[in-house]
Amino acid sequence: MTDAVTIIAPAVASVGVAFAVNGTVEPAGDAVQLQLDTQDISLPSGAWVAATTAAATFAGAVEIVAPGVWYVWAYDPITGASAASSAIAVAAPFVNAVEGVPVSTSVAASLLGGSAAGETPDELTAAAAATDTDTALVAQGGKVLFAQAFSAIWTWVQGHLPGYLLPQVTIAVAGTVQLDNSAHNQRLLLITATGVTIAPLVSSMGPGFVCDVINASGSTVALSGLVTNNGSGTIAAGGIARILAATPPGGSLTVYAHL
Repeated sequence: MTDAVTIIAPAVASVGVAFAVNGTVEPAGDAVQLQLDTQDISLPSGAWVAATTAAATFAGAVEIVAPGVWYVWAYDPITGASAASSAIAVAAPFVNAVEGVPVSTSVAASLLGGSAAGETPDELTAAAAATDTDTALVAQGGKVLFAQAFSAIWTWVQGHLPGYLLPQVTIAVAGTVQLDNSAHNQRLLLITATGVTIAPLVSSMGPGFVCDVINASGSTVALSGLVTNNGSGTIAAGGIARILAATPPGGSLTVYAHL
């Protein structure tokens, strides 16, 4: 019995799309491993993947991530027999005016890590102000990346805005709550503890800060360092307040509460 491996692969393939290969192995039942390479002269030294063997035949699937001429190697690690497929022509990703320009993730990684000129992202020329026609790379359920216009991304964001809910922050421990951007901006504060005071941490806030407060503690919540619309210094039990920060012309940051 002759130790042998044969392999059949398609003559053409697409970047990022898996394709099937098959072949034969003798002795029958031996395990067969597969590997892609750009040459068919010597056994490649990279990582192998297992094919599925049934008697004297095997089958598997591989995926090419860059254009060029490729070969699929089949290898029997028991006998050392090996074979390379015929050349597989892999064209550069197509350009589609509607869907964009798909590229493999390996190509994208190469672009992000550096270019042929040795540039890295922080060395590239600064972009002009963003516009609706600018594009970003996106993957849409696979390993191929497409160019997506900012206008399309904004349309997608707008579709989700009606379903956005403010994150809730529950204050269940008595004491002073110092409002800041990272923990309280664009949040819903639910006060459940008694003995709570709300005070702004002005150094960690900025114009445009906003949060809503619901007093569910059963007692008043004290306000310190805020300007209120009615002069009150508390949020009544069961009351609701909106807190906002702004900088008046020629003034400093002021935090307001509407009760």
